[in-house]
Amino acid sequence: MKLGKKIRLERKNKGLSQELLAENSRVSLRTIQRIENNASKPRPYTLKLIANALNIEVTELIEEQNSDSKSPTGTDSISKINLINSSALLGCIIPVFNIIAPIIFWKLNKHNLIVNEKGKRVISFQILWFLFSILVLFAVHLINYKITGEFVKGRLPIVVLIYGLLLFVNVFFIIRTSNQLKKSQTEIYPFTPNLF
Repeated sequence: MKLGKKIRLERKNKGLSQELLAENSRVSLRTIQRIENNASKPRPYTLKLIANALNIEVTELIEEQNSDSKSPTGTDSISKINLINSSALLGCIIPVFNIIAPIIFWKLNKHNLIVNEKGKRVISFQILWFLFSILVLFAVHLINYKITGEFVKGRLPIVVLIYGLLLFVNVFFIIRTSNQLKKSQTEIYPFTPNLF
């Protein structure tokens, strides 16, 4: 089913006229008409406004379109999302690269609506994981200092062990998501809020 037809169907199912959808989404009536007639392809932001007005996820509109078309763009999109996700493994070598590498690949492919949406979710997860890791490592350092009176204690400091555990958790989620994408399951990191 084409995107315009899907939007029209969702609009009618919600009992909305084109005028009301245009008003609720803050998109011009003419744009709504063009999109529904498949005369123009909506920009990602416009599609997000329309999806919000229809109380559905953008991915519901996009996935339906990709799965029905059986075109290589569906598998191409999934491989690009997988590249963005897998590039976060570079964070095991250089800590901040778990954010930088996915952002680079996302920027190169964000013109694709589904890659744009899912890439943001991958990057959001990596940012949250990074911030959480810093917070935990700082807390462990502080607790270790309060207990022992020293910042580093023993041959292998507890901070290194905790960081290794945090890396393991991140690698686990990256591999799990990669396996989901290989099975064409595009609902990734559902527990992660989009930060942008």
